[in-house]
Amino acid sequence: MIQIFDQIILTMKKNLIFLSLLFLTLISCGDDDEANPSGQTVNVNLTSTSEATDASGNVYTVGFDQASSNNQNPVVTKKDASGSTVWQINHETTGVDGRATLVVIDGDNNPWVVFTVDGGSNDNTYISKKNIESGAFSGVFMNSYGSGGGPKVSLIARLNPDTGDIVKGTFVTARLTNGNTNSLSITEIGFENGNVAFKISSAAWPFGTGTSYERMPNITDADRVDNAFKVYYEMTTDLSEVVVATLLNE
Repeated sequence: MIQIFDQIILTMKKNLIFLSLLFLTLISCGDDDEANPSGQTVNVNLTSTSEATDASGNVYTVGFDQASSNNQNPVVTKKDASGSTVWQINHETTGVDGRATLVVIDGDNNPWVVFTVDGGSNDNTYISKKNIESGAFSGVFMNSYGSGGGPKVSLIARLNPDTGDIVKGTFVTARLTNGNTNSLSITEIGFENGNVAFKISSAAWPFGTGTSYERMPNITDADRVDNAFKVYYEMTTDLSEVVVATLLNE
């Protein structure tokens, strides 16, 4: 009887040790994932198209006008279900190059457009001044191109479907070590978790989460993929805060 009791106690001790080791292993794995969020793969339903159709059959197309031999102006066109043009807008007509590159429709039938611009401008026909609603660039993540004009950066904007004017817009840029603005391209856009979601490719340092530009922490040149940083972001729909910033490995 004593031997049987000793065997039961021994078995219980072995099981307790096994469960303790398993628990510590799971905790350790969780800590590793939290501490090293870089180099991930994100599976979300984003788009990279220049044309989108809303629930009423209206078609939005984005592109550009070749204003001169070395200058483009971004253009967004809305046509109704019958193919008639409702409006067509040049969203900037300055000397800097600009294009409308991507478009997606949200759940409320609002068009969201990605623009690119090759520098800042003080002209009153610049993209942050022309065809905008009051407060369009107030309280947003980046309300201007920044310093060091020249490199091509991106801009996300929600448009008024009735007029084509920018209701809310934010610049999206990378920065050099000296703080100057540098190239950043938005490659895909969509919606996830109630936020605007997008992927970028940047030549210089991308931003992390927050309400204004802060260089993504713990990032080095070794995190580049094909000589560029690739990052997945989610931003609140009022364009005021980046709530997700995930470094990608592809």
